[in-house]
Amino acid sequence: MRLSKFIILSLFILTLIPVSPTVDTVKIPNSPATVVDGAVTHEWAVEFVLVNYDSEVIDVDTLLESLPTTRDFTNSKIHIHYDISYHVTFADASYAEAVKQAMLDNSINGSDTGTMLNESALVYQKAHLDEPQRIFYPRAGRAIDGDKMEQWFLDNPYVTPPQMGYTFYLLNYSMFDSSDHSLEHWFDYHPVDPDSGRPQDFFRLEWDNDLNPDVKFQFPGFGGKRGNIYVLDPSADNWYLKWARIWWDDPPYDGDPLCTFMDMDTLVESLDLSDPADADNLTSYIADYIYDPINYLFFPYLHDPIEYVSNGRLKSLIFCMDVDNGVSVDSLRWVTNAEMQREHLTQLIPFINWTVDVEYLDINDYPDWESLFWDYATVDNGVTVADGGPMFDAIYTNMRPNYITGASDTAEVFGVVFIKKNMVMQYAGRTFTGLGGGGQTVIWKSWERYYLSDGVTPKAGVSTIQLHETMHAIGFGHTWTTHHYAGDFSSSPMGYFSFHNGTSVYDQNWAQSTYLDQMIVQVSDDILVMKNTVDMDNSRVAEAYNRAMSLIDTGSELLDQMDWQGSYEALQQAEQWISRMQAADEDSTPPVIVDWGISGGSIRDDFVVWVDATDDRSGIYSVEVHLTAGFTSEVKNCVFNGSYWVADFDAIPPDVDPVIFRITVLDNGLNEAYQEFTITGSTIVTPPLIPPVTIIVGVSVAIVAAVVILYIRRRGSQ
Repeated sequence: MRLSKFIILSLFILTLIPVSPTVDTVKIPNSPATVVDGAVTHEWAVEFVLVNYDSEVIDVDTLLESLPTTRDFTNSKIHIHYDISYHVTFADASYAEAVKQAMLDNSINGSDTGTMLNESALVYQKAHLDEPQRIFYPRAGRAIDGDKMEQWFLDNPYVTPPQMGYTFYLLNYSMFDSSDHSLEHWFDYHPVDPDSGRPQDFFRLEWDNDLNPDVKFQFPGFGGKRGNIYVLDPSADNWYLKWARIWWDDPPYDGDPLCTFMDMDTLVESLDLSDPADADNLTSYIADYIYDPINYLFFPYLHDPIEYVSNGRLKSLIFCMDVDNGVSVDSLRWVTNAEMQREHLTQLIPFINWTVDVEYLDINDYPDWESLFWDYATVDNGVTVADGGPMFDAIYTNMRPNYITGASDTAEVFGVVFIKKNMVMQYAGRTFTGLGGGGQTVIWKSWERYYLSDGVTPKAGVSTIQLHETMHAIGFGHTWTTHHYAGDFSSSPMGYFSFHNGTSVYDQNWAQSTYLDQMIVQVSDDILVMKNTVDMDNSRVAEAYNRAMSLIDTGSELLDQMDWQGSYEALQQAEQWISRMQAADEDSTPPVIVDWGISGGSIRDDFVVWVDATDDRSGIYSVEVHLTAGFTSEVKNCVFNGSYWVADFDAIPPDVDPVIFRITVLDNGLNEAYQEFTITGSTIVTPPLIPPVTIIVGVSVAIVAAVVILYIRRRGSQ
């Protein structure tokens, strides 16, 4: 049997993901700062807005009965519990009309705007893999811009979005379709390959050829590019659910819901909606459709909580295997790059410091790699067939240890890409592009699939596939399983439908929220340990403790508002205050103001106050300059420029006299030293240095702000 040489899919190797230990669920009150035995609870909500639906026909209880009301996720560090609630609102006629007008304003209608699937040809090719078929044909209809409509819904919400959760717009615009279905409507998300910059007009390996040109990707649902919403129109046309049902399942397709092969308006033609039983059939159909975005995008039970580490590293080797046949290494450098891969990973989880290293190599220069490849590859009628599973395992066992550091605070992914002419990879009896899991990715993509049929013009690189596999490697599952494919109608790269240049909002929410849950548990544990270690009767220790507790509360509250960055920054500051508990316990010696001065020669022009301060014990925490000029005053937090602590001030008018400065220096043990000086005219009147004193730090916005201000950019001195 001649094997197809085209690959686009990838597979998650579950056996390579370490199994997390099972722990008992601990239900705790929904108090943002409460952590009990490494368990946290969140209350999520989904607001459903039904547009162009009859509230007398749709039974809300039936619509919601199959949706999850709880979720539990566990790894070795944490147990996360979700309580999930749903609320349904039926939009009024004016909103439905506004949505319709927005669709008309952001769509095109024509004869070749879409793609139609030849299901008979698909069934035939599935049984005859060595006989390529044309399965895609042009179709007519209204292609609605999904990008613009997503932004429209964000700009025109019908309900107040939940504090922690999503808004799900369920539409019915079958009015755009003709009764004989010769005209349909759908949403277009304009997939573009990030490496070549070309629109994606092909689909998967078996049909990535000239028999199936100009494929259009028709979305009945969309979301994840811009905000916490999802939009689904079950009456919209799509070919992907029909394709997936046939390709991944087998007759008689007992487990496949109606939505995988029938759009809603086709179903309605067979129903009498005045009959309660038929009305329930319609509601059940819709319930099956909305199930997938809820279970695979909003609350994705196929994912593992992201690893709680400080650093991440992707090491990728791209092997060019046809240098002897005229394909140079340099000619393939366009297929991906480290900058793009790092940008995608930073977008996914910015709290991890990612480094990405991509090398392009001639496999002839690496005999150990060449030998390993051919140990698990054969040639069949001129086509190189890689046995994906065993080769992946061999790389994992024999090669990966040579390229990872094993650092405990680092999530490490080792990636390999093989680029060879006339190559396919087989896994579990099918052909795929890549495998990923357990901190490793391997991609086998035939050279021909990188270019148009002219063999010169770049068509599609490997960045999207590498991102997909890397996300597998750090714990992400797909957005679909057998019988459930609608989650692929989103901007997540974890689906099998079309390209997405970057990660989706749903991916980011999952990665960042589960990271922060673990951070809250860790910080909460750290403060309890510290509390039992230090002298809590020390007022400075107690002050640092109160600050840390307040910031933990703030971090948890911001997490439950889906403000991931704000939560992270608050928890980072909490960790700093926990370390100050120890510093306050061990350090009772104030810092020393060594020297100070004013640059520029005059306070009547813009000037800089500089301070030279030292602390030999816990280190300087903040330096503050308080200026009083007449009836006004201002406080500036100094920044360290490598030599001095400096603060910029605007010029003081000549008629304002005298001007009083107070310098306050605080160390990490919360000990304080200060000094005042006065300028009258142009003369500095300086009292003797005030002996250092130790004081309790008051609760003030200025002190909290100093935690952040220490890290802003350098500014010039004298």
